[in-house]
Amino acid sequence: MLDAPQIQESDDEPQISDLGLPDGIRPPCSLIGDVIHPHPLAKQSHLDTPCTQDTIDDCALHSTPVANYSHSTCTTSENGVTDDDYNLEEKNVAKSTKSTHGEPDDSPFEVVRTAVSNSDNPTMPSMTFRSGVLGVFFVCLISFVNQFYWERDNPIALNLLIVQLLCYPLGVAMAWGLPRRMWNCFGYKWTMNPGPFTIKEHVLISLMANASAYMALTVDIFAVLRLYYNPSFSLWTALVLLLSGQLFAYSLAGLSRTLLVLPASMIWPSSLINASLFRTFHEHHPESDESTAGAAISDFKVEPAVKMSLRARWRRRGLSGMSRTQFFWICFAGSFVWYFVPGYLLQVLSTISLLCLIAPHSHLANLIGDGKQGLGVLSFSLDWSVFSNAFLNSPIATPFWAACNLFVGFVLVFWVALPIAYFNNLWGAASLPLYSASVFTTNSTQYNISRVMSNGVFDAKAYEQYSPLRMSLEFSWVYGIGFAALMSILVHIVLYNGKEIIARVRETKTKHDDIHGKLIMHYPSVKAWWYLVMLVASAAAGIAIGVGAHVGVPWWGYILSFAIAIVLIIPVGIIQAVSNRQPGLSLVAELLSGIVLQGIPTGYSILKLYGHGSLAQALSYAQDMKLAHYMKIPPRQVLLYQVIGIIISVVIQTCLFFWLVDHIPNMCRPEGYPWVCRSTNLVYSASIIWNLIGPLKVFGEGSPYSPLLWGFLFGLFLPIPVYLLQRRFPQCTWLKHVYIPVILSGIVGLPPMPPVDFPMWFLFGFIFNFLIHRYWNMWWQKYNFTLSAGLDSGLALSGIFQFLALSQNGIELNWWGNQVDRQCPLSAQPWISP
Repeated sequence: MLDAPQIQESDDEPQISDLGLPDGIRPPCSLIGDVIHPHPLAKQSHLDTPCTQDTIDDCALHSTPVANYSHSTCTTSENGVTDDDYNLEEKNVAKSTKSTHGEPDDSPFEVVRTAVSNSDNPTMPSMTFRSGVLGVFFVCLISFVNQFYWERDNPIALNLLIVQLLCYPLGVAMAWGLPRRMWNCFGYKWTMNPGPFTIKEHVLISLMANASAYMALTVDIFAVLRLYYNPSFSLWTALVLLLSGQLFAYSLAGLSRTLLVLPASMIWPSSLINASLFRTFHEHHPESDESTAGAAISDFKVEPAVKMSLRARWRRRGLSGMSRTQFFWICFAGSFVWYFVPGYLLQVLSTISLLCLIAPHSHLANLIGDGKQGLGVLSFSLDWSVFSNAFLNSPIATPFWAACNLFVGFVLVFWVALPIAYFNNLWGAASLPLYSASVFTTNSTQYNISRVMSNGVFDAKAYEQYSPLRMSLEFSWVYGIGFAALMSILVHIVLYNGKEIIARVRETKTKHDDIHGKLIMHYPSVKAWWYLVMLVASAAAGIAIGVGAHVGVPWWGYILSFAIAIVLIIPVGIIQAVSNRQPGLSLVAELLSGIVLQGIPTGYSILKLYGHGSLAQALSYAQDMKLAHYMKIPPRQVLLYQVIGIIISVVIQTCLFFWLVDHIPNMCRPEGYPWVCRSTNLVYSASIIWNLIGPLKVFGEGSPYSPLLWGFLFGLFLPIPVYLLQRRFPQCTWLKHVYIPVILSGIVGLPPMPPVDFPMWFLFGFIFNFLIHRYWNMWWQKYNFTLSAGLDSGLALSGIFQFLALSQNGIELNWWGNQVDRQCPLSAQPWISP
């Protein structure tokens, strides 16, 4: 199973909302892996020279100064509780905001200075009753929703942006409605309502919730053990192993903080965007209200003497007259109600294949037109979970230039090269299904792993007597392209970010104590031995439970998994902190597990959990720690909230998965639609390919898939000519947005992603991030991301309601409108009969 390179994206014509920020704040240069684009108001700031990777610190961004917090002073409550000074006046700000020369002290990097405040109020409440309640609420919500939908045909994922958007009105409502009475519990005084909802509470809530955002990926590992290798694999074993993996990852991030979090040179660009969004909610700019897009929209007045057309009035008033909160709830309600149609009443609307409807008995039309098991040509959907899901994320959140790169890769491989190769029977692929994540024998039957296993391990003699492994052509190509993508992103980082990474590493000591480092020192730090104890305890628990439960992996396999994460955390973390890109860690773990633990299929699960899973999660936690560092959140509070979030999310997601397996018939099988478990089945196939049979047999000499190894060399050289052309023609607008790693990553999610998802995702992105962004930009700036959050949230709760209120009570509609497998009945059959 492969990772797509992570990117931070911008747009052709920089606008203030290209970074995903609401109105009212001017963001920094937005890092796009290797290019740093000038901030959106560069023209207004008289910037004629765009920022490049070599001039990041010289970007002259004349952004509006950040005003102090302007919360109104709280009055005395009935019980005499007062909160006098919530205004961040200069006198209340930490005193270390002046340099030795009397000038304001700040970050040495312009990109940070324009996004993060150089002041702090140590008296501002952060760990409060409100932040605790809302934090637990959002952890439970995200953990439940993400795991619930992860096993469905089109999984969706709630993320940090939705928490940031929903948390603020809830926090403000609690500040307005909760009593301000002071409680005394065993000498400890506290109150439910210490005053206005603060930015630090907002950040802590988001950090706690984000600890659970991507846990479903790890649960897949135990899903494979439970469903395919060990049906008696217990819930308690899964809980301890998963919890040990997550706490190991968190402690690893904590031990790495001196190199990845505290140095000013470790920027973590994604954290800057989140910091800007938090400040947008909580900071006011009275001196710039008229110049910001949001104020220009909301305060727009039409003089009576000016004659305007109805279309102009609608565009200026009708589209932008309501608040974001009102717009969110309208989108939420519409999405909630509409999902009853494709999710329950008429499920065929999830994928409509025109070619299959026109020629349902044509094998060729079925293969080309099926949006689930074919090429998806002329297929479309009326289901939002197809447009926005966990495979591609929201199309609204991806700028158009990045979507174009991804879609180009999809078209070239999936719609051009794949049908040519398949119908010409390359590697005998035409005798296998066109699109499948399963593995087969040479006579096109499903691969029966029990025929090549003895006592839970690989049996070489039985393998020789049974059959070599075969994959669908697209599935095999995913690995070859994955090899190329891994090498291309490494070369890409060297070419575009090499000098910058070296400079940042050298500046780790000289620019360690910037203003943010000085301000955070006012709070008690987390001792390194705390993290060390957590790391040793979690690793020991994982080994003890894994060996004691007879998972099948020797003790040294666990040690190897831990070593992979420990060795790679610093170099990979530095690359991501500076370039905002993460190399394909999943493929590295798969290669190592296949070589070292060949013949032990459960070894894939353990190495993925502690090697790849822990490393990826540790980098995510380190990024969250950097956000807390920028926002001056007390480190010990960050530790408490994140660990609580990890524990809650592990319990909810693991228990939910085991409950679903026990209560849903035919779980993870085609007849169990929509619970088809696309990602889980892919992990199962990968465990067979990499660990049971091993890469030496699957990709080695004599295998039809051995040419895929040339992908390593292909990916090594492919970025170089593009780099040289961009240097030779710097004024070419479209050429500067060509990113080879992004183009290659456009296909690595196929499978498990249904093919119809990609063109629908691109279509929606084209409408909103190109057409509306260009012609209705003010509307786009105000409502674009609110629209995405509303549609995602409404669909998520609607699906849960349908499952609990209807499906679990046996209320189902069995009619042709819900027979999703009858549109293209021939698409699963091979082109050539074996």
